[in-house]
Amino acid sequence: MSILPAALTAAFMCAATGGAFGIEVQCAKQGLMQQLLAEKYKETPVGVGTINQDRLMQLFVSAEGTWTMLMTQTDGQSCIIASGENWDSLPQIAQAEPTT
Repeated sequence: MSILPAALTAAFMCAATGGAFGIEVQCAKQGLMQQLLAEKYKETPVGVGTINQDRLMQLFVSAEGTWTMLMTQTDGQSCIIASGENWDSLPQIAQAEPTT
């Protein structure tokens, strides 16, 4: 999966051009974006983190290996910042207990 196809986004999302390479950034409210990723690509959230105190980063992955990274602002607007195929989760490595 690359960026969501224009036919889907025309009906549901607004698009803005940004970045030095003219990458098309696609945005929608977080709930709608999550619904579209689930319905079209069968992607579910597998990871989340904060950027400073005003943005949320989410990673969505499907069993088929497609993935999408969203950035959500405090107003609920989510934008696709990266997406691709062939996602492969790494095994968890046991952490050593800290010594005191």
